[in-house]
Amino acid sequence: MSTKLEEAFENVLNHFNAAEYDKLLPMMDGDVIMKKVDDPGSVVGIGNVINYLNGRQKLFKPKLDVVNRDYRCQEFSDTVGQVSGIGKMHDKTVGEGAKKAPVPVQFTFTFTRANKEETWVVINAFAARTI
Repeated sequence: MSTKLEEAFENVLNHFNAAEYDKLLPMMDGDVIMKKVDDPGSVVGIGNVINYLNGRQKLFKPKLDVVNRDYRCQEFSDTVGQVSGIGKMHDKTVGEGAKKAPVPVQFTFTFTRANKEETWVVINAFAARTI
């Protein structure tokens, strides 16, 4: 957990990519929303998100590779920040379908906190295909 926005994003991304979903719990707001990439729906609420990750995604170990480290990191206020960029989403990195090519995505992660002394937590994780 970090009071620095870019570091908070890197921590979330690293734990997601390592399929260390339980370590994401303290990095998520209770009202977190996670957009599904290959589905029009989203998963809402920390309990539902962690259950979705551990119950459905842990088997496939999806991964988001940031294509360019020059992603945009912007604090709109002491309590709201966003990190946006271009990536490649690997829907499955293990099991059947793991060799399928990753899809290009545009991602935006929105972070929140009560004040500038608190650590950033992700409240919205969004990624959508660019093609």
